Amino acid sequence: MGRTRLILGSVLLLLGSLACTITLPSLPSVRLTRLEVGPLQEYEETVPASGVTEADVTVHFGSGDISLTAGEPDVLFSGHFQTNVEEWAPEVTWEGGDLVIEQGHESGMPDPGAENNWDLAFAPGVALDMDIGIGASDGELDFTGLSLTNLLLETGASDMMVRFDAPNPAQMERMTIRAGAASLRVDGIGNAGPERLDVDGGVGNIILDFSGVWSHSAQASVTAGTGAVLLRLPRDVGVQVKVEGGLGSVDVGEELTLSDGAYVNQAYGEAETELLIEVTVGVGNLELELVGE
Repeated sequence: MGRTRLILGSVLLLLGSLACTITLPSLPSVRLTRLEVGPLQEYEETVPASGVTEADVTVHFGSGDISLTAGEPDVLFSGHFQTNVEEWAPEVTWEGGDLVIEQGHESGMPDPGAENNWDLAFAPGVALDMDIGIGASDGELDFTGLSLTNLLLETGASDMMVRFDAPNPAQMERMTIRAGAASLRVDGIGNAGPERLDVDGGVGNIILDFSGVWSHSAQASVTAGTGAVLLRLPRDVGVQVKVEGGLGSVDVGEELTLSDGAYVNQAYGEAETELLIEVTVGVGNLELELVGE
């Protein structure tokens, strides 16, 4: 017993001496810039469309309210901006076919009462490849009438409505949507007409409306973490939905049947145009609903 106490005491003495000699690295301090709220300022930006047939568009928006629509044919871009945070004044550049619209000084902590409102409009006759990043925001992105060849939309903690109310004048190759803690609704995906659609949702509710004029077959992948997902599927297009994973429930309308491990509608295998969808769900509810005539 005495020997055991002696050894234990020696070990404790050694550890104590090491603790005195080891220097732990200090963690860097994080200091957020304070953004003061002042009087509401308005900004107008325009880029003419003369001679422009295509453009790559990048939009970076932090927080606030945002809207997007089709504008005048002879104006590639017009924007009306309002903010009472001086550092958030918009920055617009147009060079070599690249249009960049971004919020100034996105980092920092604004004082209470901060406002930031963007109204964006783009020329309907120009082929647009769009990359849109949106933070903690509410908004409606109405792409009706715009000629979209590609669309990448990334949102944070947002409440976002995306719509395509008429067929896309251009052939869209890919539409990719990544949503964080968001409420997201996309209407008229058939009108957008992407050859490939990828939707990755985190926490929140997602409504994907695949109705519209499908001029060709397409593939889609939908991944959802936690929340409710509703897929509104067209009757006049052959639809196949494969569902994988998840601890939630799957609600299926009476007109959809299970065949070879996938849900299909009556037009599947008969219609020339087919929509193949793969859904991976986490914890939540998936609902499949047929729409249209």
